[in-house]
Amino acid sequence: MTLDVVCLCADWCGTCRDYLPEFETLASAQRDWRTRRVDVEDFESVLDEVDITTFPMILIMDCDGALCFAGPVTPQAGMLQRLCQAAQQGSLRATQDQAATWKPLLRALQLRDE
Repeated sequence: MTLDVVCLCADWCGTCRDYLPEFETLASAQRDWRTRRVDVEDFESVLDEVDITTFPMILIMDCDGALCFAGPVTPQAGMLQRLCQAAQQGSLRATQDQAATWKPLLRALQLRDE
């Protein structure tokens, strides 16, 4: 099952800069992931309703475009890999309220049609 995996970061964030090479290395090894790094400052207008408290934030969508996960992660490749495996197995699903919160960004990224 193909997943869309988005890493939300900020260019000014040291943790994000440190995590990005790990994210890219893990992503390049996964044929069934479509990955994207997004600087939150480039999408401020669609993130008004989102409470980002820490970085990095990860969004995972399944092949149907349903949001499986949206939240901060510890900046370790193993954590992301476990989350994606759970999403692929169907055991990870965001609530409708969570999905609604992230819908403007997903539309802006063209990861969802609605």
